[in-house]
Amino acid sequence: MAQNEQSTTTRRRLNPFRKKPLWVILQEEQESAFTRTNEGIGNPENLTHHGGHETDDAIELPSIKQSSNSSKRNGPERSVDCDGAEGCGFSLEYSDDEGEQNSGLDANSSQSQIHDPNTHEKQNHSKTHHPHQHLHRHLSLFDLVSIGVGGTIGSGIFVLNGLIANQYAGPSTFLSWIISGIAAGLSGCCYAELSGRIPSAGSSYAYAFCALGELPAFVTACFLTLEFLLSGSAVARSWGDKVIEWLRVELSASELVLQILDPGYGINPMACLVSIATTILVLGGVKESKMVTDFFTWVKVVLVVFMTVGGFLLMQPSNLTPMIPPEFGPSGILRGAVSSFFGYLGFDAVCCVAGEAINAEVNLPRSIMITLFIVTTLYVAAAISLVGMQNYTEISPKSGFPEAFQDRGVGWASQITAAGEVFTLPVVVLISVIIQPRLQFALAEDGLIPQMFGELDSTGNPKKGTLFAGVIMTLFATFVPFHYLDDFVSAGILLAFTITNSSLVIMRRRSPESSPFLLEKLLAWFNLNSFLLSLTLSHGMNSPIGWVFAPLLLFLSLSTVVKISRNCPPLTTFGNIEEDTTHLYGSRKYFSTPCVPFIPCLGMMTNYFLISQLSFFGIALLVAYAIIAALFYFAYGARHSILNDGSLQYAMVERHEERHHNEPTHNTTSTTTISVDEGVLT
Repeated sequence: MAQNEQSTTTRRRLNPFRKKPLWVILQEEQESAFTRTNEGIGNPENLTHHGGHETDDAIELPSIKQSSNSSKRNGPERSVDCDGAEGCGFSLEYSDDEGEQNSGLDANSSQSQIHDPNTHEKQNHSKTHHPHQHLHRHLSLFDLVSIGVGGTIGSGIFVLNGLIANQYAGPSTFLSWIISGIAAGLSGCCYAELSGRIPSAGSSYAYAFCALGELPAFVTACFLTLEFLLSGSAVARSWGDKVIEWLRVELSASELVLQILDPGYGINPMACLVSIATTILVLGGVKESKMVTDFFTWVKVVLVVFMTVGGFLLMQPSNLTPMIPPEFGPSGILRGAVSSFFGYLGFDAVCCVAGEAINAEVNLPRSIMITLFIVTTLYVAAAISLVGMQNYTEISPKSGFPEAFQDRGVGWASQITAAGEVFTLPVVVLISVIIQPRLQFALAEDGLIPQMFGELDSTGNPKKGTLFAGVIMTLFATFVPFHYLDDFVSAGILLAFTITNSSLVIMRRRSPESSPFLLEKLLAWFNLNSFLLSLTLSHGMNSPIGWVFAPLLLFLSLSTVVKISRNCPPLTTFGNIEEDTTHLYGSRKYFSTPCVPFIPCLGMMTNYFLISQLSFFGIALLVAYAIIAALFYFAYGARHSILNDGSLQYAMVERHEERHHNEPTHNTTSTTTISVDEGVLT
């Protein structure tokens, strides 16, 4: 009998689709609120509550309700309960008796316990298994927008505008940017809601862990690594090439200098230099890197505004006709939209620093929407000014604005634009070095990668993780030609977007009681049909078979979304099918994506269509990469996961017992209980 129970436990621990209960994230956020000492934040005496929310904008707690307890408790206690993988709530208690104040909540302690009145070993298991540390919350809304805008604006302005205008859309390039901006907004809405509801470091990884399970979350984190680590290396390499070109064309550098900076054999010394420099800067401290990020981001924005205004001043109306060139046609606008969409990649970077965001549940959704608005506005305005300044047939597909200014006889503007691009592009590399260690931190905190990646210094900076990410990025930037990996990286980012959209549907909808897992099955069926439809539209419309299968696959995809809407009712609270405790939070509002599941599913179809435009080699490389990631998960992550924590498993059992044996307690000592349910995140 004991052997059977042990075997069952082992199988449960190795279930790759086990989900991280939402209350675990809530508990970590509450611990962070009470242990934070950064910039004077975290002292319970400084917290003042009004209508269920404290006034410090860095920490927000839910409403407080009074209860009584039969015995005095020394220090803080958490009564945590959970029912299976669907999540639960928890309560944080600390004594209100004057005699217990000195032994109460310790603002300087970075660890907490799940209270087990029966088993001391279970109570302390999580401490010995994986000590929890907290990132310091220091990023304001301005800082978050700076990270989003700085990580997004790059080649979209400097390269893609000229490429799309010259080869795809002509004067109607701005329409391509509007279409791709709307498409990016579909996934952006999903990120905005999930980032506010689950304000935890890790971005799509954290969302997938709660919605889809541990293995899908780990693979998603590996896809995000492509976005932050490898794409940062690609930008560093691109910057190195631009420096060499700038030195050759603008400064007429000597052949000796150019030979040193471009020795051949695929080696890029300037990419190595910028990667090392940004890594050293981030290792120097989070505040310093934050200040540099803010500075370079808004210098880049000023540069883009300068280019755009200059283009409008030099505009010739004749360059805007015909609006849709006959050689491109309306289909050219769509092809341009496909290319321009990649100029929006990076807006989700703010979600990875959620653990350091002040008032995260409000500022994160705002920062995502503000980022998309700013970026789209700049892209559209810059596209109009470029095609108005120079005829689309003459625009350079590699260096649009500098050569357009040169063509109009404004050499000084051309030099400023070229130099500004070289000066501001490294901020994208810097943001990559900032973001990747935060993703590693989230994985390490959950036990899926070695614990050293979760270690923080006294300033809350993951130095070991930063050093590791910096070294890997430097090696890739210096020695790997990225034209072999561009499609591979892009496909991984788009799949991470798709997984995020799927996560939102699962957190907002539920399967009917008569058909368990119907929602998950329908989502899987929709994803399969959408992918096949995208492949057919991109590569199969030249044959009669494509014209037969495309309408069929479109019908299956749309009917599946309608079936989800009709047969899978919405949850009463976010991610929770059983309890509605919104009355505890008054009129508190969170960003909510409209028209779920239609908007997330339309975003998924868009992502799959973009993936189908990529090379089969890149897609095959991504599949191999995902398999390797899964093998690492089974070899290491599944064995060291936080979900193997005995105290966490005990908490799940405790919740089950509480719900089925709800026995009221009669208390005599007044305590303050902060109750949190996963329906609303704080």
